[in-house]
Amino acid sequence: MIEELLGVSKAVAWRVMRRCGAQDGPGGALVCSRDDVIAALEALEASGEWRQESRRRERMETYLAQMAEFARSRNTPVASGGKASAMVSSRFRKLPPGVELTPQRLTVEFAGAQDFLEKVGSVIFALQNDFDEMRAFIEGSQRG
Repeated sequence: MIEELLGVSKAVAWRVMRRCGAQDGPGGALVCSRDDVIAALEALEASGEWRQESRRRERMETYLAQMAEFARSRNTPVASGGKASAMVSSRFRKLPPGVELTPQRLTVEFAGAQDFLEKVGSVIFALQNDFDEMRAFIEGSQRG
């Protein structure tokens, strides 16, 4: 109930209950009288001790939101719509025009950064989709 009431994790609720004088109960539960919980929470509120934790939590939430925004701003879209679908479904035997893979060399011809990203992305997805076939192609020529 403390977990739901305070909107905290089970571990935090467990610590709050211990601080309120809870004792081990049946089935590994903690038990504490309602009056003891109320008195302990009122004492905690009066002490102002919770303010420091509240400020720390607000700072952490702000920091995490800033980090998430930074990470989102650093993402570079590679392709969208049909181009993205084609890239994700790239296959070893059907690489895009301008991409040539031999057992010893990968050649990528591109016109601009966006074209480069799309073609390299296609190679990466083809590698993911057909790894065993690509490996056999590359290693097969090295054996002979």
